[in-house]
Amino acid sequence: MEAAELAELIRERTRSGELLVSADLEAAIEDRHIPVSGRATEPLDIPAIIREVMISHPDIQMIEDDSGGAWYFSEQSMTVAYAQLQLLKGRGPLGMMAEVIREHSRVYPRPVPLALFRCAPFSLSDDDIALCLKEMTGLLPYRDIAHLTTSIGNLYAYSTDHLEPVYAAMLAEWADVGQAENP
Repeated sequence: MEAAELAELIRERTRSGELLVSADLEAAIEDRHIPVSGRATEPLDIPAIIREVMISHPDIQMIEDDSGGAWYFSEQSMTVAYAQLQLLKGRGPLGMMAEVIREHSRVYPRPVPLALFRCAPFSLSDDDIALCLKEMTGLLPYRDIAHLTTSIGNLYAYSTDHLEPVYAAMLAEWADVGQAENP
């Protein structure tokens, strides 16, 4: 297998919505004895092989998780943002929800409609979402996560580290009611 075949392996996994962790990529290289530019007699230099794949196939990208682990994907089938969401899913529903809520509060700034977590790629049930909110309330790492209900009964969540409660309530009300009433 050459660099092109390894790139195709990454593309195949990406098309199915998966990231390829570095350990799996290294195992594929060792199992198939991928030579670096025809130097099959030398010991495998896996980092060099991976660099060669990324240089010769610019759609192949790498992102790191919180522990510095490398994950690979193809931009032909997945955006960087979606790849990052896939990594967040590895934290479990609490960690994933909290990071998405914090990001929306910090970057945009706006609260998150909790109905978002019912949609792909999150795909949580209403019961899962309610349980996560309940659990977050009592856990120190999630002390900044708050939620509110708009005047038409929809739940939103935000980070108090990035949004003041009154401002978050106003933004949620505008997103949920105001925009629809004032096109």
